[in-house]
Amino acid sequence: MTKKENATLRLDGIWDYRISKSILSQLQAIKLTNVKINIVLGEHFDLDFCGGGVLLEFVTELESQQRILENQLQQNPKSQKIFKILSTKEIPSNTNLTQNIIKIHSDSFIIIKNNIKTLILSLGFLGEILYTFLASFINFKSIRLKATFYFIQESLIKAVGIVALACFLIGIVIAYQGSIQLRQFGASILIVEMSSMLTLREMAPIITAIIIAGRSASAFSAEIGMMRATQEIDAMRVMGFNPMTFLVVPRMLALCCVLPLVVFIADLFGLVGSMFVCQIQLDISTEQFLERFLQMVDMRHFWVGIAKAPFFGLIISFIGCFHGFSVAKDTRSIGVHTTKSVVESIFFVIAFDAICSVIFTEMGW
Repeated sequence: MTKKENATLRLDGIWDYRISKSILSQLQAIKLTNVKINIVLGEHFDLDFCGGGVLLEFVTELESQQRILENQLQQNPKSQKIFKILSTKEIPSNTNLTQNIIKIHSDSFIIIKNNIKTLILSLGFLGEILYTFLASFINFKSIRLKATFYFIQESLIKAVGIVALACFLIGIVIAYQGSIQLRQFGASILIVEMSSMLTLREMAPIITAIIIAGRSASAFSAEIGMMRATQEIDAMRVMGFNPMTFLVVPRMLALCCVLPLVVFIADLFGLVGSMFVCQIQLDISTEQFLERFLQMVDMRHFWVGIAKAPFFGLIISFIGCFHGFSVAKDTRSIGVHTTKSVVESIFFVIAFDAICSVIFTEMGW
């Protein structure tokens, strides 16, 4: 390019992500002049989206200043195609700090508003459940026993395998890691009390609740949500049936009955896992383990874990059913609320367990 009123810019070679800084500097220098340009292409000219983006930005700026006399890029099929694709992409406008702060404030307000709305709806849902439970126990015949036993079967038989395996592995991990630390102090035998108390009080109940939350909360939310999306729940109300009696009460009763039994099975398999590691790692026989367990581990640890189980069941079933009834009349909403039901169930189960742990410890239990 010469320093005349009109100049020719010859593009050649491959324009891709390897564009050199010198070429970019030359293009920038051309922008700063007032020279009108003829853009011609060499024999070996080629480009990809990276080079196309650079040239599109360059050509667009010069065209806005009416400084391009001839542009052979417009006659090149590949460059035309790339420019067309890049031109259709929406380029975000520049925003200043004030606009960003306003947007963050607005989004935060919307989130808080939605959370308050959800809290109010959940309190109303809780009140409706309590009323339905009270009415069901006054009129015991209204309880759907067949549906309750069906959900007991679904929650117990299909979940007990994965719960048992998970707690067996957790028992192995607790005993293995604990034995490494206790062996340094010559107190390997204390692994029996440590692993047993931890399994009975915390690990078995919480692992069981998390697995049941993943299975049952999602299932409850999806099943009820699909019924709401297909207007089956509306049809039940029109026919005079109470959806709470038919859909919510059996599920909540089932999980309240199932969780203590599943936690008991989880306790057994967690202890078996610890016993297995003690025998392999510390040469503590099964007889020694059981004898030490019966002597040193108080049964209150077992009952603390079992006592939390029905409340875990209530939390999981309540959240699953609540999100099922919160589904809008479209399929996308089913996926959103199913995901929320699992996440919130796990969170509230862990939060409730943490509160119980502190309270029981302070009470000497």
